[in-house]
Amino acid sequence: MSKTIKITIGILISALLFYLFIKDVNKIEIVSDSGQGHGVGVEMHSTIFVAGVGDFEVGDEIEIGDDSSPERETVHILRIQNVISDDAPSFIVVDPPLRREYRVTAHANVFFPRLQRALVRTNYWWLLPSLLFTLLGLIIRAYRWRFFFPEHRKMRLNSLWVSVCIGYMANNILPFRMGEIIRAWILGKKENRSISESFGTIVMERVFDILSILILFVAFIFYFGSSGDVVLPTWLKQGAWVLSAISVLALIFLVSLRVWTDRSLKLIKLVLGPLPEKISSSILRLVESFIQGLSIFSSFSAIFSAFALSMVIWLDLSIAYYCLFLAVGIPSSVLISMFLIVGLAFAVSIPSAPGFIGTFHFVGKEILQIMGLDGNLEAYVLFAHAMAYIPVVVLGFIYLSLENLSLNDLRKSIPTNLSDPDR
Repeated sequence: MSKTIKITIGILISALLFYLFIKDVNKIEIVSDSGQGHGVGVEMHSTIFVAGVGDFEVGDEIEIGDDSSPERETVHILRIQNVISDDAPSFIVVDPPLRREYRVTAHANVFFPRLQRALVRTNYWWLLPSLLFTLLGLIIRAYRWRFFFPEHRKMRLNSLWVSVCIGYMANNILPFRMGEIIRAWILGKKENRSISESFGTIVMERVFDILSILILFVAFIFYFGSSGDVVLPTWLKQGAWVLSAISVLALIFLVSLRVWTDRSLKLIKLVLGPLPEKISSSILRLVESFIQGLSIFSSFSAIFSAFALSMVIWLDLSIAYYCLFLAVGIPSSVLISMFLIVGLAFAVSIPSAPGFIGTFHFVGKEILQIMGLDGNLEAYVLFAHAMAYIPVVVLGFIYLSLENLSLNDLRKSIPTNLSDPDR
């Protein structure tokens, strides 16, 4: 499959998921038959039972409509009643009285600029601590990267930091996660190291990310499943165990490459034997780069430090995401923020456009709905994606300029350097 086709598929998936995320952003579902013949007391024709009333204010102008007619009624809100009960829905009382009945079976909805209202109500001061924790997470990532090199004490933090910023920026704007390759190339250039070695350490970084995420994921499944506060889908519970098994097998394979290198290479060459020479040679070069990155397994203290810092990174990002909940006024907790990050970590593996546009938004909203959160989830997810995207891109371009490089330089240089690992 050509690169153009892969890019096109990723963009189409992203566009579809973003459409599904945004298409109902200004709709509020009517959850019980309303209008003519329904209501409370003397307000029978003026009562609308809705999924939530948190977005409304008295005096708001709203539209009511359903699939049975293309026309919508325009009314104003006179009263808002938030009912905290599983047996009865919340409702609003409007003026003038509704001219007809709106049935749930006809997909009746209230149409109202929910997203605009949420953006106006947002407490933007909370974006500042969220930004600071996001940047702190990048710094910790750069520091953690040191421990994946045999002589990690000799690695300059500034070189690691610049490489991380440029690499993450490239991940957000270039296809195929080219940022990972670019990060290895930048570090190799600044520290005079082989690109294959740096890329191997990045592979190990991802392994530690996956392992730490899976540990958190399984822990959350047990916690939320046993607490009874959240009803988790069966596929989510099963998926946790499947992914855990895959991750453990991958770790065993990588450890085997490190401990029994010669035997493992012979076995891999035997398996690759039937393949064309060009393909088998490329795979072998990739495996050899992995082996160079596996040097971390020669030091227990490095393993412990890298794993502990991985957990600190997820905690740091959870606090950053929790600040965004406070900004948009959605009741939540750091624990739910961390569960959201765990889910998003799996979601970004889905083919998508650069920056995970669409994938991030759709999956993020679905996770929050599974957790039973109430509020303008779309506004929250938009802020979360912006916080993960904009600061990294800005920092990346700043350091790219300071290194006297351009995106065009990266596109031209990376493939050439990868074919010559020691360059």
